[in-house]
Order: sequence, then structure tokens, then C-alpha cells
Amino acid sequence: MIAAYNRAQILKAIGLIVLSIVCYGIAWLFFAYGLAIIFHMLSLSGAWLSWVAPAAMLVITWSGYRQWQKGDGFKSYVESSLFHDLGDDSGSAVWTDIYAHRVTGPAYVISQICLGGPLFLLKAWKHLQQRLTAESGLETRLQQVLTTLRTANKWQSIDEYPSDRREILMLAQMKQIDFSAHKGTPRIKASPPAHGV
Repeated sequence: MIAAYNRAQILKAIGLIVLSIVCYGIAWLFFAYGLAIIFHMLSLSGAWLSWVAPAAMLVITWSGYRQWQKGDGFKSYVESSLFHDLGDDSGSAVWTDIYAHRVTGPAYVISQICLGGPLFLLKAWKHLQQRLTAESGLETRLQQVLTTLRTANKWQSIDEYPSDRREILMLAQMKQIDFSAHKGTPRIKASPPAHGV
């Protein structure tokens, strides 16, 4: 049980690291080459553009880290500061919204891809931190507590199992049991496995 859980955490972390690299790569291409193309099309000097991409990576990483610290992650377009709605059903307001969304929509997509670099990396780090240490006898204790909870097959207070609290929290972390702390004292339930598996 512990080995399978730890393996799943590692695989999730690897997938998130790959997504992070892809997002950082797209952001780098956008700031390193996208701006150069725009400056070239406008016949502007882009001698200083070589500093833009590294500076943008630092800003993106810092922004993602700050967002992560606040408990935020990705935001939907409606939740983002780029979304706006004039709130009027008149023709001019609707057309203004449509034209504005042509600019803010792509800007939102680019911002979320850029933030994907640090956010996916931090999520990967969290998965690696959540791995469990395989102590001697822990697997057996977890299986015994899980069997006890499955036999009860009902919502119970975690206080009914004071000596098994650590194992119950580990089982909840591994998603082996249902866990709810919605109304103060955590409540737990473990349904019997389907088809006796």
C-alpha cells in the first residue's frame, strides 16, 4: 500500500515537472523570440531584448511562488483581472466586450501558461514531500486499521480511535478512506472494497 502510494506520488511529480518545463519553454520562446519578431516588424531597435527573457523568467517564478504561498493556483478567465463585463445588454456594450476579449483572452492564456512553470514545479515538489516513510510494521498497522474501519462501514469521529490517529491520517492522505473535517472534529469512513477486492 505504501509503496504503491509513493510510486504514484513520484509519477505525478514527474508528469508535473515535464509540464513545468514545457510551460517555462513556451514562456521563454514568447519573451525571447516573440518580442524580437514584434520589434523587427515595427522596425524598432531590439538590442536590449536579450535581457527580457531572463528577467521575465525571474518575474514569472516569483509571481508563481507568491501565488502558491497565498494558496492560489490557476484562475479561470472570469476570476482573472483580465476579464471584464460592462454589464449592459446594449449593442455598443456587447461589441466593446467582444473586441476587448479579443485582446484580454489571449493575454489570459499566455499568463496562465507562464504561471504554469512555477505552479506545476511547486505541485511536483508537494507530491514528493507527501511520500510516506516505510517504517517497520507500518504497512501491517495501516492494513489492520483499514480493515477495522471497513468493518464499521459508517461515518465515525476520529476521536473513537485515539491510538490509531496517525494511521487514520495516513490512510486519508492515501485516499483509502473518506475524511471530512467540515464540522470541527474530523469524521472518517471506509467503505468495503467493491467485489471484495
